[in-house]
Amino acid sequence: MSETTRPNEFTKPCHNLTLAGAKHVRDHALLHASQLGIPVSVVIVDRTGVILLLETADDTPPESSEAAIRKAKGASRYGVATHLTAEYLKTIPAPLIHQALSLPDVCAFQGGAPIRIHGEVVGGVGIAGGTGEQDIAIALAAAASLK
Repeated sequence: MSETTRPNEFTKPCHNLTLAGAKHVRDHALLHASQLGIPVSVVIVDRTGVILLLETADDTPPESSEAAIRKAKGASRYGVATHLTAEYLKTIPAPLIHQALSLPDVCAFQGGAPIRIHGEVVGGVGIAGGTGEQDIAIALAAAASLK
């Protein structure tokens, strides 16, 4: 085996969400939001947090786009739905909460979910504009649409 074809012990292959995958997730999120009758901001990021898609409905509150970005990036980076991050923060001592929230991309808002394919995080989706429960439901359904 030559040097260029030998497997490298220092690397491993990883998968990333494609634009087609992001559009699929977005479409499911918008369909779910439409069924609930709410305008939302939808953000889809790849596994590294790069924004692939951002779409905000006309009547969505102005802060929704930024909130959805934070949710998507947090879910992708840490591989956990952001509402679970919020629940976890309730279990740690108060002085540590501020430190935990200062970590890059940690988000405790409701409505972010990692996108997994075959158990591997390939991206994240963030939803903002509804109630916390609505945002969670839309994000989880959209993220699961690729399974």
